[in-house]
Amino acid sequence: MAGSTRPKSNLRSALCYYYSSDKSECLQEIVSSYLHRLGPRQLPTQLAWTDISFIPCMLVPHGAYCDSGPLYAHAYSWINSFLFDTVLIIGTNHSGAGSSKMSLSPDSWQTPIGTVDIDMDLFDAFVSMFGETIIDREAHRTEHSIENQLPFLKHLRSDVKFVALSFSRLKDLTQGHQTCQQIQKTIQLYRQRTSKRLVIVSTTDYTHYGPGYNDIHARNLSENEEYARVLDKPILQSILSNDASQLFETQRTTQNSMCGLWPSLIIMILSRLLNENKGQWNLLCYHVSSEVMKRGNDVCGIMHVERIRQYNNNDDDDTLHRSSSLTTGVICYHGKQILTVRSFTRSLRFYHC
Repeated sequence: MAGSTRPKSNLRSALCYYYSSDKSECLQEIVSSYLHRLGPRQLPTQLAWTDISFIPCMLVPHGAYCDSGPLYAHAYSWINSFLFDTVLIIGTNHSGAGSSKMSLSPDSWQTPIGTVDIDMDLFDAFVSMFGETIIDREAHRTEHSIENQLPFLKHLRSDVKFVALSFSRLKDLTQGHQTCQQIQKTIQLYRQRTSKRLVIVSTTDYTHYGPGYNDIHARNLSENEEYARVLDKPILQSILSNDASQLFETQRTTQNSMCGLWPSLIIMILSRLLNENKGQWNLLCYHVSSEVMKRGNDVCGIMHVERIRQYNNNDDDDTLHRSSSLTTGVICYHGKQILTVRSFTRSLRFYHC
């Protein structure tokens, strides 16, 4: 950070609102999520391949491990198929705390299974591009959307580093595009300065519906589940079409209660800019939260999608075949999808549920 004093990096304490604060129990929650009937049903393998010119991106949930854990597991099984050193995590600012629409955390973050350190090279690149006003601890102090990713990442790669970027509501989509162009330049600067490999994780949940969300129209659980699917369908279609304008308009007209609109828009735009319009979004899994664990009549739409490189139909790279099928539990290759829906068996106690 030329011409400025780098802020002292503190250690952000883990909130542990959505998973256990006990190390062994947190690890058990993670392992059980991988082995869950709605999860990949296997622990992540060590098989990995890399395409250094392509930056993998994925959009994941941020709910409690009790009703979103299997989807986290699908997501991090998929990301494990890439070699990476650093993760840029783009979260939502639920509380609206802080003074900026986009807030950068200067701290390493604590988890029950160990500390995840900040990547100071990527942090410095952001400050060089946006200025020191982007640094804001308060926006991250009580935010769970980014924190909930870290135990899964730490379990996957013990030495992983990250940068936390939180978004509240931007003025309009034009500002969103301008912000993404600046982030693109930031990442280009980072890649010029270092050989470290980067992946990007963004996070949202979808329809929140039921008495627990103060919805007076909620009925029985099965009707609530179907209603959530109906509300989420046009949102998911917009994301899979990779049309940020369509997603922005669809959310505005339907008033879908997704709690990560701007992180979703940002990663959709950014993935195209960084990867020169190559690749496509693929749906790995979608569930209503009550399919994983029932909590009265409350439901929430949760899913994982990832952006993959678009390959020619005659591409017979056997390494790609192996890693795509073995590390996700779902085959996503040449844009083809095999989706599995299985029944749920609850096996242990979870937190915040």
